[in-house]
Amino acid sequence: MTNTYTRETWVRCLQKLGLAAILAGSTTVAAQAQALNYSASNATNLAGTYTDLGTTGTAITTANTDDANSAAQSIGFTFTYNGLNFTQFVLNTNGVMRLGNAAPSVANLYAEYENGQLPGIDPISSASAADVNLLMPFNFDLESGSGGAEYRVTTTGTAPNQVCTIQWKNVRDKTGGSAAQYDNFSFQVKLYQTSNVVEFVYGAATPATTGTETARFPTVGIKGSGSATGQTVLGNKTQSGAAWSTTVFITGQYGTSTHNFRRSVGPDAGRTYRFTPAVLLAKDVAVLAVYTLGKIATPSALPQQIRAFVSNLGTTAQNGVVITLDITGANTLTQTVTVNLPVGTRGTVAFPALPATLTPGTNIIKVSVASDENDINNSATVTQLVTADRLSYIDQGQPANAGALSYGAVGGVLSVKYTVPNTVVLKDALISFAPIANNTTSFQVVVHDAAGTGGVPGNLIYSSPPQNRTAAGGDVTVALPALQLSGSFYVGVKELETPGVGILSQNEVPLRATTFYISANGSAPWTDLAATTFTRRLAIEVGLAPAPSCAAPTALAVTSVTPTTAVISFTDATTSGSYQLIYGPVGFQPATGGTTVTATGSPATITGLQPGTLYQVYVRTNCTGGGTSLLTGPLNFSTGCAATTVVAAFPYAENFDNLPVGQALPCGFTALDGNNDGTTWAVSKVNPNSGSSSIRYNGLTLSNVAANDWFFTPALTLAANTRYQVSFRYRGEGIANSPSSYTESLEVTSGSAPTVAAQTNVLYTNAAITNTSYALANGTSTPAVALLPAGAGTQYVGFRVKSAANQGILYLDDIAITATAVSANSEALLRAISIFPNPSTTGRFDLSIRGANAKGALDVVVTNTLGQRVYSGSARDNYTNKLDLTSLAPGIYYLQVRNGSEYTTSRVSIAK
Repeated sequence: MTNTYTRETWVRCLQKLGLAAILAGSTTVAAQAQALNYSASNATNLAGTYTDLGTTGTAITTANTDDANSAAQSIGFTFTYNGLNFTQFVLNTNGVMRLGNAAPSVANLYAEYENGQLPGIDPISSASAADVNLLMPFNFDLESGSGGAEYRVTTTGTAPNQVCTIQWKNVRDKTGGSAAQYDNFSFQVKLYQTSNVVEFVYGAATPATTGTETARFPTVGIKGSGSATGQTVLGNKTQSGAAWSTTVFITGQYGTSTHNFRRSVGPDAGRTYRFTPAVLLAKDVAVLAVYTLGKIATPSALPQQIRAFVSNLGTTAQNGVVITLDITGANTLTQTVTVNLPVGTRGTVAFPALPATLTPGTNIIKVSVASDENDINNSATVTQLVTADRLSYIDQGQPANAGALSYGAVGGVLSVKYTVPNTVVLKDALISFAPIANNTTSFQVVVHDAAGTGGVPGNLIYSSPPQNRTAAGGDVTVALPALQLSGSFYVGVKELETPGVGILSQNEVPLRATTFYISANGSAPWTDLAATTFTRRLAIEVGLAPAPSCAAPTALAVTSVTPTTAVISFTDATTSGSYQLIYGPVGFQPATGGTTVTATGSPATITGLQPGTLYQVYVRTNCTGGGTSLLTGPLNFSTGCAATTVVAAFPYAENFDNLPVGQALPCGFTALDGNNDGTTWAVSKVNPNSGSSSIRYNGLTLSNVAANDWFFTPALTLAANTRYQVSFRYRGEGIANSPSSYTESLEVTSGSAPTVAAQTNVLYTNAAITNTSYALANGTSTPAVALLPAGAGTQYVGFRVKSAANQGILYLDDIAITATAVSANSEALLRAISIFPNPSTTGRFDLSIRGANAKGALDVVVTNTLGQRVYSGSARDNYTNKLDLTSLAPGIYYLQVRNGSEYTTSRVSIAK
């Protein structure tokens, strides 16, 4: 997210807070930690007087003046804080103290808010049981200043009005990623008997004279039992160049700024931050937020539940609390739930689901509790627009004026979860941008399913073409390709350049959980904004297509398959006589991919399928009134293997992920238990290099029988004018990146038949396999894989495990055979070059050149099938060069590498 810190800081600030859930009904709810009895509203920023302790009181001894905790020190009276009584404290040299006789979790207790700082533990976000009841007058990575650091405590006055003063004297902020800003700085904590007031009092700071003036980010404030809203009170100074008198107070965690400071603007002597404990009421139930959609589509998105966030802020348990939902306006409805609220409990209540249809128009939604000792917080209200086709979380009665949100880094994604009880078709996404001068950042709209761990964004369903926001801001509507979805899904914005997109937002405190997410790259890990200080709803709206005019087919089934055909049956509820079958690989998106065939009835036959392949199929009706029905599906099926499997098209690849149903091995593969010990090669879902499966030999570690087991590829039809390179990935048994306890041996051969006797050409031998992470074997690896024999003919490639007795497991994956046209005039250059992966699903290749004996750079040229040059560049010998062809469309291309008068040409494939 865009912020005043570095990007590294933002990542560190994403700490989970955790909220208690309240169960609807007359049941007691598990209480969260009691709220701190100090609040931001009761904190004040005052001018005052700073009086140095001099030699008064007792010096506090620490092991050093950098990172150290003192022994427990006496307060001199009983001080009540966070519901507990304290008579001692422990001082930390980094401008923080813990009430009680135990030290904080670490000596290096400070947040890392800039690159280059030494590692520290953020006292606010730390969930350690030792990092509670903290007072932080100026928490930073501190060290002794030029005047020599000293720590001191004194208790003055007479009971019941004594004052304990704790002083940090002559300290300075330690140089890290940024230069020190103060050479000497002194400040105090004052604890007041009876009133239990806490004061931070600051002396004038001596500015540093070396290094660059810049903003730095300390932690200033108090903490109770956690970092959630109500558990902290933090001093927030958003501008480092602003006077300390401008500091305001917040609760929760810091957001885009802390108590920013710089050398040219120190505190005025005597500047005081005063924290006064709140007067708690016996009965104070608060309704803090209402959670519903700001725009809701009827009937597609109905029924939905409305939820509310409530809290017992009083000092007594409240049982049998009736919470009332009132809807007025276009629709009228009243619902109630009854809950028990122990002291300190805060969380959500859910009302019964709304009706399955609502009248279009504006609803006023109010959640309230009965009158108590504080009626100001007894209700919360939102405005909702009932529409035919829109979904949004933005309150229609409030402006989206909480600020512009961006991830702030290329590839960052901000995403919103929508959940619908019915199947819907997405037609557009509407993004509302803030006006930002000169900001025309490009972005994409991305749609994910909710298959990630814990229901976070999972598989990418769709990415739009690049779009641009305007400097003037406003709404941008991006068309979506009729994506049919149900349940939960995510619609988000991916930033393609800095400084970020600047999406409008509204405050929601506390922010509803598991709804608004961010990611650095559009994949895991995803961060729930509810677990951060960015408590804002994002203005990302979704438009739905009109409901189809005809019903979808039912009873989709595959009645028979052959290696190249499938018979599909279904039942049509409309007897339209016109249907679409859409099929493709497992996981394809029918709105943007697959192959569509028309049918006039059921059953219908799909032809031209590939043998031994997994497919998915959908069906829909062409409505007589125009348009189509919703899709029915997907239904998985697989074609059988051909009677004889022959590979004649290259590059050929096998990753063992798509076995036909009922098949133990890919089509055309055979295995041989050469030593008759009952174990041999088998496809496994354990430890794949890519996808879901690999092929592995599972050795018998106690059999005293040496391995001698083979598997063979299908028949490979080789052309006379082409040379063929085998590559694969391999690893042994054990914990990844640690040497295996076993040593495996592998031999790769080729021959005219899938038999031991016919395997006469040795391509590769490795008798010392101990790596537990996958390694690549190809034409330039060590050891290298030799080219298949030259000349036209049929070859089978054999993989033989020949490990000694009592060894472990050998894994292989991602076998590929690539073809290189023998238009080369140098056998040495041909052998020196390897390109991987081929085909590439991204357009990025590794061009490995080893032993070409080039005196300088080699020329690299890529042409299309028309002979047009589409890329030119250079490459180094004895190096893995990165070949970036991502700008090219999917297809076949020809790669020529030239070393002086020597050249070789090979075919590469892009399959995005």
